[in-house]
This record gives sequence, C-alpha cells and structure tokens, in this order.
Amino acid sequence: MTQVTKSFVEVPRTGRYFSLNSVHPTTKNIWIVFHGYGQLAEYFIKHFEELDAEENFILAPEGLSRFYVDGLVGRVGASWMTKEDREEEIKDQSTYINAVLEDAGVDPSDNAYRFIVLGFSQGTATAVRWFANNGIRPAQLVLWAGSFPHDVNAIEQSEIFHNLPVHFVYGDEDQFLKDVNIAEKTAEFENMGMKLTLWPFAGKHVMDSTVLAKIAASF
Repeated sequence: MTQVTKSFVEVPRTGRYFSLNSVHPTTKNIWIVFHGYGQLAEYFIKHFEELDAEENFILAPEGLSRFYVDGLVGRVGASWMTKEDREEEIKDQSTYINAVLEDAGVDPSDNAYRFIVLGFSQGTATAVRWFANNGIRPAQLVLWAGSFPHDVNAIEQSEIFHNLPVHFVYGDEDQFLKDVNIAEKTAEFENMGMKLTLWPFAGKHVMDSTVLAKIAASF
C-alpha cells in the first residue's frame, strides 16, 4: 500500500519591495503599505506619491507569489497567500516583511516618527497578522476595503490593540463589501477596544488619493 507524505523544507527566497522618498530630519511618518490581491507593489506605491515627500517615507513589500492575472500571459499580479498550507505562508510572510524593514533601516519602535500600517483588500489581513504576530503596535492602522483577520485576537493582545487608532476606508459602490453591515463592523472594532474612524467615499474597490490625503492630514 502506497502512502503520500507531506514535508516542508526552508529555502532561500528573493523578495522585492519598493520605497518612496527617503528618511531625513523632517520625516514625520513612515508607512508600510500592503497591496491587494493581483496587484504589484511597484504600481500600488504610486497611490502615495501625492503625500508630502518631506514628511512621508513609504515602504511597499510585495506578495511572494506572483502569477498571470488573466490566463497564461499578460499582466502579472501578486498574492499574499491562499488557504493551502496557510500557516507556513504566514510565517514566510512575517520573515520577509521583517527583512524588508531591516534592509530599509526602519525600526517600528522608533518614536522619532509615526509608524503607520496600511492594508488594501487582501493586504489588510496580511498587515494585521504581521504586526500582531511580531508584537508591534503601529501609531495608526488603515484598513482599506478589507477586514480584520478572524485569527487575530485583539482582546487577548490588548497591549497592541487597545485604543489603537483604526481608519476603516470603503467605497460606497465596493462590489466586495456590498454585504458588509457598516454598523456591525463599527461595533466589532469598538468591542475589540480600538478607536475606529470611518472614511466612506464615492467609489468602488479602489484607492482614492483625496481620501488618503485627508487620512494623512488627520494624524
């Protein structure tokens, strides 16, 4: 009788990330931003180009799994993970994101600037899992068109999440959030002890530069 055995090996892997602007004495905000499913960091980071370059430094890591978005040729996108061997993928993500910060010379615990975490769509869960699993408390959390991951217990990790400023951003025509009850979503965050601000805008499942600028100005 034959038997299939599943095993894992750790291998070196080259990941890429993109940055916008640089860190200098006038820097107030350091952002780490996580793209959505099927996007690439190279293009996602362009949404932040209108922020004041003297005050904002942006890091955009990219999901380690790239694929052709439509068929076998053409546009390429990236994904953070799938349901397949998800625990291993989450660990690999964490190792990679920490390496990005180290390579960029960014210390999330440095109080010389605000450390801001932003996730869009699939990137929201990736962002929250990463800083929660590494004991990092950002100054601000922006969840854009995505949800808080069900496998992170904010109440048990109150040192990270209690009174954490959270900005929940969504388009009023977002096809992926049409079944989301905003009142229930608000209550969910409040019950977890976070300070929630809602940022609705007229639009679909997209980033919006005007709303992003308003959020940045609110810090």
